[in-house]
Amino acid sequence: MSPAPSLPSNMTEPNASTSLWARFEQLAAVDAARNDLISEVLHRYDYLSEQHKKECEDHDREREYNRNFQRIKKDLENKIRQMQLFMERDPFVIVLIDGDGMIFQDELLKAAELGGKKAAAHLQALLSEYIQIYMPSIPSDVKIVARIYANVKGLADVCVRAGVVDDVTQVEDFVRGFTRGRTLFDFVDVGSGKDRADEKLIETFKLYIHDVRCRQIFFGCSHDNGYARLLEELSTDHLYLERVTLLEGVPFEKELAVLPFNTKKFDIIFRDSKINVFGTLNGFPAPFPPRSRSMAQLGLVTPQNMIQQQTRTPSVSTVASVENISTLHASQQPTWATKAAAAPPLAASPSPTYKASSRDDNPATISRNRVGQRVDPPVRNYDKEEVNRVKNIKMCNVHFLRRECPFGDNCTHVHRYNPTHTEIATLRLVARMAPCQNGSACEDVKCIYGHRCPAPEAKPSIKGGKNCIFGDKCKFPVELHALDTNVVKTTVIRG
Repeated sequence: MSPAPSLPSNMTEPNASTSLWARFEQLAAVDAARNDLISEVLHRYDYLSEQHKKECEDHDREREYNRNFQRIKKDLENKIRQMQLFMERDPFVIVLIDGDGMIFQDELLKAAELGGKKAAAHLQALLSEYIQIYMPSIPSDVKIVARIYANVKGLADVCVRAGVVDDVTQVEDFVRGFTRGRTLFDFVDVGSGKDRADEKLIETFKLYIHDVRCRQIFFGCSHDNGYARLLEELSTDHLYLERVTLLEGVPFEKELAVLPFNTKKFDIIFRDSKINVFGTLNGFPAPFPPRSRSMAQLGLVTPQNMIQQQTRTPSVSTVASVENISTLHASQQPTWATKAAAAPPLAASPSPTYKASSRDDNPATISRNRVGQRVDPPVRNYDKEEVNRVKNIKMCNVHFLRRECPFGDNCTHVHRYNPTHTEIATLRLVARMAPCQNGSACEDVKCIYGHRCPAPEAKPSIKGGKNCIFGDKCKFPVELHALDTNVVKTTVIRG
């Protein structure tokens, strides 16, 4: 055993103790610092371990979510793909036509069943061409469906009375031919009854407007303001504006003309004027129907033809006119036509008759050109603002220009007004802007309607066709444009 080390000779007992304590305190401080460091490391480790655990849990949860999402995403993509295939399968456009007012051309009706087949073929060909040019987003192989609703018997009677066809069977055969002409074309006979065609047409329209496979609806209703209620609800939505095209037969009624939908006219198929039946009965002038119904309901060109309705405007159809005309010849049981009168019931009185404008000692004359066409007297120059102002007054053309309005106090236009000479001249121009049902052959000396288009000619001039400023939208047929106005003879009309 080695001897204990000896203390320095110069270190006394008190000094040695102080030095040791100092050294101990130094070591204790170092140990405390080490312990603090180790404690801090342990606390940080515990925190990080907890965070790591949470991150692992979150990661596992996200990974599970991602797996579920990928699975759901794949399922949804498959469903979307299947739905797209379904939506793109058998796309179609549908043509909905009110056949009571949108009438086919006379030559087609006269051709009976063959005419019906030709009408179906023309309609499909023209629609296919129109879709290909103006609707490139619609597949070229799109199917075309057509539904025409009409009172076939009433329509046939009208056509016979107007001389369009010789027998009602021609119209019935035409309907049959149209239906047989194309597999997806149907001409549906709704029978007699107020607004039957309208109701079916409106409900069918509602059925297809939201059908994703229906790419376009061609809606033929230009003759009836009643359809404006349905279309106005859709006119503020751009989606619907792109899905509906209005077909024009006769010129659009006022409430339809202002709607922002696209329009198309197939004048090779449909008439652009209403069938005239009143001009052939009892010698009564064409513009005047019997008092029992409103002029707008009878589907004829009338003084402005703008009777305001508080309820839905009744259907303006040629079918309504024939059922009413029959009351001129025989007493019948009340029908839907007689019950749908717009004016209040009137006391029994003879139907209004035409009063000659001159006596035998002062016969009136009608000017005609070298080919016998009627030449209207000059009217004031067309002033759009003045015409619109006078129209807004809603003066009764018949009262102020013929002095014989058959509706009297029941007339829906203004009688109690004191127009100036200038306003009368403008009113005469306004009346002339409605084509006469008898055309240039009219022999009514007091007729206030136009026998040639009074609108200014288009500039630059258009050769052939409708050469006025209104172009194809003009209410006057082509044959009443650019008439020779040189008077070479007159026809004497004695009262």
